[in-house]
Amino acid sequence: MNNKVVLIVDDDEKIVRMLVRRLKKLKLTIYVASDGQEGLGKTLNLQPDMVLMDIRMPVMDGHEMVRKLRELNYNKLVVACTASVRAQDSESTIAAGCDYFIPKPIGKDFEEIILKLLDEHA
Repeated sequence: MNNKVVLIVDDDEKIVRMLVRRLKKLKLTIYVASDGQEGLGKTLNLQPDMVLMDIRMPVMDGHEMVRKLRELNYNKLVVACTASVRAQDSESTIAAGCDYFIPKPIGKDFEEIILKLLDEHA
């Protein structure tokens, strides 16, 4: 699994540090962006196997970012990781183009979910 690349897009530095720490256990190559605009550019440049992004971010939110990625034919895995856990929020996130929705706070099964998603979308 160590040849897989994940881009984390989140404006909360504490969340980013926690996600990086947990994903490093999986031997993934990890990059970080702090808002949707930066995330869009890095996604198009790096072509990561997975984009793990927050929805509520400055400059460009996650919904707009994933819509633009899909318009540009980016067809790799995009996973929303957000504290917004209302049913309509997860539905709108999937409708915007995300493949999967992981609610915050991150659960104990986070690494298992990430590995399963990367394996399914290989």
